[in-house]
Amino acid sequence: MTVQRPSGSAPPSGQTRRAGLLSFSPLIDYLYCLLASTVLVGQPLPGGALYMTAQVTHLGGQLLHPRMLHHLPRRMRAAGAVLSALSMMVALGLLLIYPRAVNPPYLWVLFGVVVLIKLRQALCRRLNASCIQRGLSRIQRAFRLGEASLLFLLLLAPLLFFSQPTDTSWYLLGGYALTTLIGVYALYHSEPVSRPPVQPAARTEAEDLSGVNALRSFRVISLITVTALQVTMILGYTLIGTTAGDLLICMGIAFVCTYIPMRVAWVLLHSRHIRRRDPTNMLVLGLAVWLISLLALWLSLGRGHMVVAFISLAFCTAGTAMALTSLQSLDGHMREVILFATGRAPDAGEDSLHGMRASYASLAGQMIALIGLGLMLFFGGGRAVDRLNLQPTLLLPALALVIAALLAALRFPLDQRVAQKLHRFLMLKENGETNQPLQKQLEDLVIKVSHRHYGIKLLMLVLRPFFYIRLGSREHVRLDRHTACVFTCNHGELYGPIVTNLYVPYSFRPWVISEMVERDQIADYIYTYTVKRQRWLPEGWKLPISRVLAPFLAWVMESIDSIPVYRNTPRELIKTLRLSAAAMEAGDNLLIFPENPNHEGQAQNGYLRDTVGEFFTGFVTVAQLYHKRTGKCAQFFPLYADKKNRILHFGNPVRYNPDVPPREEQQRISDALRQEMLRMAAIGQGDAAEEGS
Repeated sequence: MTVQRPSGSAPPSGQTRRAGLLSFSPLIDYLYCLLASTVLVGQPLPGGALYMTAQVTHLGGQLLHPRMLHHLPRRMRAAGAVLSALSMMVALGLLLIYPRAVNPPYLWVLFGVVVLIKLRQALCRRLNASCIQRGLSRIQRAFRLGEASLLFLLLLAPLLFFSQPTDTSWYLLGGYALTTLIGVYALYHSEPVSRPPVQPAARTEAEDLSGVNALRSFRVISLITVTALQVTMILGYTLIGTTAGDLLICMGIAFVCTYIPMRVAWVLLHSRHIRRRDPTNMLVLGLAVWLISLLALWLSLGRGHMVVAFISLAFCTAGTAMALTSLQSLDGHMREVILFATGRAPDAGEDSLHGMRASYASLAGQMIALIGLGLMLFFGGGRAVDRLNLQPTLLLPALALVIAALLAALRFPLDQRVAQKLHRFLMLKENGETNQPLQKQLEDLVIKVSHRHYGIKLLMLVLRPFFYIRLGSREHVRLDRHTACVFTCNHGELYGPIVTNLYVPYSFRPWVISEMVERDQIADYIYTYTVKRQRWLPEGWKLPISRVLAPFLAWVMESIDSIPVYRNTPRELIKTLRLSAAAMEAGDNLLIFPENPNHEGQAQNGYLRDTVGEFFTGFVTVAQLYHKRTGKCAQFFPLYADKKNRILHFGNPVRYNPDVPPREEQQRISDALRQEMLRMAAIGQGDAAEEGS
C-alpha cells in the first residue's frame, strides 16, 4: 500500500545512497595512516593526527568560506571559530613543533603518504561526479577511477622505495593499494548529492523557522549526534590501529566491529516490522545503546579486556546506526512540520542549509578528535602511546556528546501519534477542509515549547510487574483511525484506573476527577478518600504523606494528558464535555470510568471492588457533541478489570445512534455497557469458581 503525501511534501532528503560503505572508506584510510605511521616513525598517532589535520583543513576550507559561513546561525559560527582556532593550534604544533621536539625519522615520508591519500580522495570524488554528469556507464566510470588511482599509486612507489627497505615499501604500497580499492568501490556504488547554492531568501526563511520547537529540537539532536558519531568512530579506529599492528588484521577487526554491525542494524531497522515503530523511541533506544556501549568500552579498556572492548565497539556502532536511521525517518516528518508551520514545502535552499549543518557538525567532530589526538601526542612526549590514554582525550568528549544527544532526544516532542495527526491535518487542508481543534493541538505540540513525557513511561515500566494483568481477547476491537472511540472501564477502587493506563494497548486521554488535576486540591482529596482510610498508617503521618505525594500525582496527571472531570459542578462539567469532544475531534480516544460511587442503590458509598456499580449517564453526551461537530458516530468499548483473575477483558462495542432521542440514547448506551461489563465479570467469577473446585 502506498502512503499518500501532501503535495509539496517530498520524500526524506537523507536517503540511503549506500552511505555506510562511503563513510567506511575514509575510516579505512585513517586506519592505514595509523599503521603506516607505526612502520615509518615507530608510533601510530602521528599518522592519524596528520590525516585528521588534512581532513579538517579540507572540510573547513569548504565550509568556513565567508559565503558559506554567512548562512550559518550565530552560535554555530562562534563555536566554529573556537574549534577552528584550537585545531589550527594543534595543526601548527603537529607540523612545526612536534617534528623538532621529537625528531622521528622519515616523518616527511609519512607526510607525503597523507598528502597523496587526501589528493586521491578529492580527485576521485570530482572525477566520479563528472563521469555521472556526463552520463558515462558504470564500466567507464570504473576505468576512469582506476586510472586516477593508479596514478597516485605510481607517485607513492618511488617515495617509498627510495626511502625504505624493499620489504617495507611493498608492505606499505600493498596496503595503500587495498585502501584505494575500497575507496574506488565505495565511489563506484555511490551517487553524488547535488547541493544547490543557498540564496539569501532561504536563510531568512530558515531563521523564521527557528521559532518552531519541533524543528529546532530536531536540528539540535542531529548536530550533536553527527558530531558524536565522528568522535566515536575515530576513537574506535584509533583503538584498532593502536592495538593490532598488522594491516590485514586491523582491517578485519574494523570490518567486523564497525561495518558489519552497521549494515546488519541498517537492514533490520528498514524491515517492515521495525519501520512501523515510533522513530523517536528508536532514536532514544539507539542513543541509549550507544551510551551503554561507550561506558562498557571505558571499563574494558581500563581493565585491559580487549575482546570485550571490541564487542563494545560493535554494539556502539549498532547504536549509531539506530540513531542515524531514526533521524533519517524523522527528517521526512520535519518536512511536514515546515509545511504546517509556514504553509509551504521546504525548497532546495532549506535542503542545502540542512546539508551544511550536517557537514559543519562533521567538521566539529573531526576537530574535537584532532585536538584529542594532538594532546595525546604532545603529552606522550614522543613515546609510543598506550591505548589506555584514549580515555581522557577521546572517550570523554564522545560520552558527553552522546549524553547531550540523549537528553535532547528525551525532550523531542514529535512522536508517531503526533506525526500521524500532522499528516492527517495536511491532507485535510489540501482537500480544502479544516479541523480547528486538531490545528490548535498541533500548534501546541509542534510549534510551541513542549516535550514528551518519557518519565511517565519509565514509571509505567517499573509499575507493570506489580500490577501484572493479562489482556483478554481483542478480535472484536477494531478502531477506525478516522473516528475517535471511548473506552469505559470499572473503577474497582484504584485498580481499574491503574491497570488500564498501564496495559491498554491503544492511545487515549483519561477522565480524571478534577480534584486530582488541580494542584491545590490534590493533597486534601487523596487524604480524605485514600490515605485517611489506611488504618496501618500512624495518624500523624497521613496528612504529611498526602502533601508529599501531591506534586508527584500532579506530574502524573499532567504526563498522561488527563481531562479533568468537574463532577459536582454542572456548569464546569459542561467544560469537561466540550474539552472531551474537542479532543475526539482532534483524533484522541477517551478513557472513562462511568460508575457512580454514591448511587442510592449501593449499601455504602464508594467504588465496588469485585463487581460493577451503577453508571452515570451523562458521559454519553461526549458522543452527542462529537457527532454534532463532525457528523461521526463514536463507538464505546467496555472493559472490565478483573482483579481476582488478573485479566483485562475487552467487551463488544456499542455505537452511538444519532436518530435516538438524546436521553434515551444516553440510557441505552449506559445500560448496554454496564450489562456487558457484568457479563465479563460473571465470566471471571465462573473461571475463579472452576479453578477453585
